[in-house]
Parts: sequence; structure tokens; C-alpha cells
Amino acid sequence: MSEGKIKINGVNYAYRWLQRTSPMRPTIICLHGFTGTSMSFSLPFQDLNVLAIDLIGHGKTDVYVHPYRYKLPLLVQDLAQLVLQLKIDAFYLLGYSMGARTALTWLIEQPKGILGIIMESGTPGISSLSERLIRQKKDLLLAQKIMTEPLSGFVDYWESIPLFESQKELPDSTRRKIRQGRLMQQPIGLALSLMYMGTGQQTNYWPSLRNIQRPILYLAGEYDDKFQKIGKKLVEENSLFSMALVPKSGHCIHLEQPTKFVSLVNQWIMEKEKSDTN
Repeated sequence: MSEGKIKINGVNYAYRWLQRTSPMRPTIICLHGFTGTSMSFSLPFQDLNVLAIDLIGHGKTDVYVHPYRYKLPLLVQDLAQLVLQLKIDAFYLLGYSMGARTALTWLIEQPKGILGIIMESGTPGISSLSERLIRQKKDLLLAQKIMTEPLSGFVDYWESIPLFESQKELPDSTRRKIRQGRLMQQPIGLALSLMYMGTGQQTNYWPSLRNIQRPILYLAGEYDDKFQKIGKKLVEENSLFSMALVPKSGHCIHLEQPTKFVSLVNQWIMEKEKSDTN
């Protein structure tokens, strides 16, 4: 497992090859969720090159940079350059939650080299301006909480929200590991991520979906009603989009149903590769 850092426009981005098979095999780039790191996707993908990146404000990537660098259109500009420097010409994106929003932004703003994306429990944005402003306010309050209280207090709160209810069924050792990862983050990085790349700040990309010319696989968990609805609405926008509903899973499918998750990802990429060579 090789890892490194690359400086892009003054920001040091940490990346990690979770798996390297052969240059002839497809490459998938993994983008973690809020409070996650490049280790979030340490899963046994078959016959794939798997690169994971610590997004800005997280893991070993820089935290103390101008807040505007956290904005999604600027972040994906950096990520596109990072991939160029790593000499990856064609790739798939896999993003979870905040990472899924990043993957979609990347596809829309910097499509070069992207063969398709997998969105796990992500949203194209909030259509209603008033709802967007409410969300911005919520994210700001949460950022203030992170900056003024001990990080463990925020992590307690974050683990207790209804979105993660089904994760209480996970083995204690898994839950401890996730918690440990969250506690290793830097509060300022998490706060700035919420304030500048949170769902409330994100461009509403719903109107852009019909113009996308790459396939999207949307994954939602059986217990995650909110994101099921988003996924069903998303696939109606474009005939290149498809959706899979994963049984016995909530918001974080790759944690709750890893075997099923890996199988869906592998299968979809192999299908796309086959249709490209035909």
C-alpha cells in the first residue's frame, strides 16, 4: 500500500493506493465522507487499481488553508490536477456522502478522464433556496459546536444522529475503529468543510443532470429513506443513470454491507468496461 503527498496550488493532498493490480485494469478513485479518510474504502475490490484521497480538511491533507479552497468547484479543480500528476488518464469515481457530492461536482465541472461515477448516499444539492439557507445555518451551528467544544463531544453527537442509527448494529470493534478515526481529525478542518463544502453551500446540480454524458450508479441503503428518494429522483433525470437499493443497510453501505457493496461496484465497472470494448 503506497502513499504520498502532492502539492496542488499550495495545498498538500495526501493519497493512498489501497490496491494496485496492473495498468491494464480499471482505476477507481475513492472519495470518503465527512469525518472519514482515505482508509474508509479499504475493501477487497477485485481486479481494480484503487486510489483513495484525503479530501481537504481531513486526514493527512492540509487543513490550514484559505477557507475558499474548501469550496467544491475549487477542490475538484485540485483533484483533477492531482490525477494528472499521477498520470491516470481514465478512471471511475466512487464517493460516499460528502465524497459522492464531490464526485458529482468533479464530473460536472472537470469531466476529463472520468468514465463514470458511483454515488453512495449523496445528493445533487438542494433545489429550494429557502431550504438551502436553513441548511447553511444548521451547518454553521454545527461548525461552531466543533470549534468550541471538545472533539469527543461532537463525535458523540454525530454518532447519535438518526442517519447512523443502523450502525449501532455493527460490531463494537468496527465502531471503535470509526470513532478513533473521527477523533484523529482536526476540528478546524471539519468546521471549514461544513461551512464551505456542506450541502447548504453546494451548487444545486439537479438542472445539470440531464446533460451528463457519463454513467452514474446510485447506491442507497434500505433503511435510508431520504437518500432512496434522492436516488429514485436522480435516475429519472438521465437514461445513463441506474440505482441499486442495498438490503439491511443504512446510510453507510460500504461499512454495513461491505460484501454486497464490493460486489455491486465490481459488477458495474466490469459491465461498463465490457460495453466500452464492444
